[in-house]
Amino acid sequence: MKIIVLLINVVIIFSVTCKAQEGYQISGKISGVPDGKVLLINGEKGKSDTLGITQIKNGVFVFTGKVNGPVAVYITLSDGNGMIPLILENTNFMINVNDNGALIQGGRQQELLTHYTRISQSFVSEQAKIVAEAQQPGVNIQALQNQVNKAYEMSVNATLNLIKANPDEYATVYVIALGILKETEEELRLKYELLGEGARATIPGKQIAAALDQYAKLVEGKVAPNFTVEKPDGSLFSLYDIPAKLKLVYFWLSTDPSCRQDNIELVKLYSQYRPQGLEIISISLDDDRVKWKNTIGLDGMVWINGLDLRGFDSLVARLYMVNDLPTIFLIDAENRIVAKGLRGNDLRKKIAELLKKNKKK
Repeated sequence: MKIIVLLINVVIIFSVTCKAQEGYQISGKISGVPDGKVLLINGEKGKSDTLGITQIKNGVFVFTGKVNGPVAVYITLSDGNGMIPLILENTNFMINVNDNGALIQGGRQQELLTHYTRISQSFVSEQAKIVAEAQQPGVNIQALQNQVNKAYEMSVNATLNLIKANPDEYATVYVIALGILKETEEELRLKYELLGEGARATIPGKQIAAALDQYAKLVEGKVAPNFTVEKPDGSLFSLYDIPAKLKLVYFWLSTDPSCRQDNIELVKLYSQYRPQGLEIISISLDDDRVKWKNTIGLDGMVWINGLDLRGFDSLVARLYMVNDLPTIFLIDAENRIVAKGLRGNDLRKKIAELLKKNKKK
């Protein structure tokens, strides 16, 4: 079973071009698993359809069927242990899983997905190499940072060039959709604008459009989305129910060093500006309640703290399109966004400015 679990992170994909046909056939072999059921699941976000169920016997299984167009799926055992991702289309696929990973043959979209994957893997490999060099004594850290920046820029440019060359392909829009919560609005919009109409009409394309619509709701002057989450004592609170002249909504994580450093500054800010009408509402992306509560106490976070225990899948974080930590929104008494993305001295100056204006009214 351990082999399949590892596939989530170490799938190695190879593919060959196959002729178009009426339906698909997936012929698979998985070493070292007992006989049982294998499921073919729709892997598009928001979908949980089981497209097929078949038996695996002596490590061999076969799926057959037909799809209306390319769709992201994954293959998993009936106990939910492990998964093999695949972009399914009406052609033949061969999958061979062993101790070394998975060999997947078949499908034009799968082949294109492999090209995108190789770009990201190349950057990750280069980054790991540079990080290892940074551990050596006497190294030039700035020079190494420049290398990382250059490698990242090359990765971004290679990805953009591949998108430009394949603007209407399902694999392209699927890859972009996977990064919705990992990219800034500008990065996501740039990639979306490169897509063709066919790609935009797919489910991943609509998800990207919805994300960009959500970003549009988070500009200064817009009413901030309301949310309800749990306090450390188990009671619930909502953003709109908190009375304050100025609300600082702070997305953080107890294991993130930058967040822990910001907590020190926020404690000072809260002490200084709480009497003038500032309230801090911190929303943690932790998935460990005990660690969360302990950090609140250790860092002196005496303001309002909330958690939904979904980690990086936090519904509140998604509502606010949080793609980096820490992230801060400033919200006025009418629950309108007045600033976002500020830290350090810029944050302090903005708070002082807003509370001063509020005092004059």
